[in-house]
Amino acid sequence: MAAIARRRLAASGALLAEISSGPVAAHSSGSGRQPLIAPSLFIFSGEYPPEPGGVSDHTQILTSALRDHNLPVRVLCGGNSGLAMENGVAVHRVARRFHPAALSAMARTLESCPRSRMVWVQYAPHALGLRGMNLPLALWLAWRAWFHRDTVVAYFHEVAFPFRGPWKHRLLSTVQHAMAAIVAASASAVLVTTEAWLPRLRLLGMRPGVARLLPVFSNLPEEVDLNAVALRRRHWQTISGASHLVGHFGTYGGGVAALLEESLSALDDTKDMLFLLMGRRASAWLAAHAGKPWAARCRVVPQDDPVAIAETMAACDAALQPYPDGITTRRTTAMSALALGVPLVSNLGALSDVCWKTDDPCAALASRPDGRLLAEALAGVMAFQPCKRQAMGARGTAWYERNASRAVSANAVTVLMGRLA
Repeated sequence: MAAIARRRLAASGALLAEISSGPVAAHSSGSGRQPLIAPSLFIFSGEYPPEPGGVSDHTQILTSALRDHNLPVRVLCGGNSGLAMENGVAVHRVARRFHPAALSAMARTLESCPRSRMVWVQYAPHALGLRGMNLPLALWLAWRAWFHRDTVVAYFHEVAFPFRGPWKHRLLSTVQHAMAAIVAASASAVLVTTEAWLPRLRLLGMRPGVARLLPVFSNLPEEVDLNAVALRRRHWQTISGASHLVGHFGTYGGGVAALLEESLSALDDTKDMLFLLMGRRASAWLAAHAGKPWAARCRVVPQDDPVAIAETMAACDAALQPYPDGITTRRTTAMSALALGVPLVSNLGALSDVCWKTDDPCAALASRPDGRLLAEALAGVMAFQPCKRQAMGARGTAWYERNASRAVSANAVTVLMGRLA
């Protein structure tokens, strides 16, 4: 079986090399695109709205993009059992967190569609149930691939918890690494959200060159109304008296929040800047730092509507998005700035992809996760003439459209469906 797995993975590498970065090419008539003859497509995800989370948002947006390309798609996710049409997509909810007792129901859902079937797995082990140790689910996916000839595509948003800490964490890591090895070996194609996952997968037995990088897209709208953007910019400038707006989009937890605080504290002069904080827990985070000198130059953007957040981000002169492990192509918050043409200020780190170190950068990057270096990088961008900032933002958007947009992901799915059918 291991030899067969290696042959299947080698074939998947050749197939994925054919994935282009442009929009999907399709036969069309005067009325628009025609559906492709392809396998029944299931998107399998541990998170899906109304459950919050980055993978949840990513999955819903991906299904919408595929629907726009006339690809019928069904979603397999957790929740109360049943089938419902949600935003034009058939959503099959099975017993929450994919308990082993629910696997037979999932099998019936798959088998309700004729062969061939493609199961696109949004792989994030912590979302897959059994406290992130759902080894039966990994074995079930392998069973579907080997004995039912379902085409499994594994898209690794994450691989496994690192092997460190107390014994419970080490147990979690061991089980998750076993899960990843099983899923990768049984998949007809393997994709990763960041190059940082490739060494981990190779340690699990996957040969170099098999997996392919597919960066995540922005979870915010990729286009905005320019008049609405201008109104939001004018609003924030008027109430603050600031000339420049700097945005941050995130969840304000862990190392990112600490590095953001360190960066704001290191800024020497913020009197002409207003920092707009967007995302869940922004208000609580700012309230916890109300006594800091820089807090007076911060405002919380008071809405959860993705369109409003995108318009606010697009109104900014720069986006400050620090990451303790370095910027990677799996960071949806960084992609949100790039997609909207906002100059991105971030930092390199242990997990940063090679693409961030090119000669024509699409972002201003500190050399390491250090608040003072990030502050210097932001000050440098804010000192640019407006035309230079616009050019920087345009480079970021061009990179995003080539490598990470929704069209790129939809094209990847479409090409794989055609090649692996």
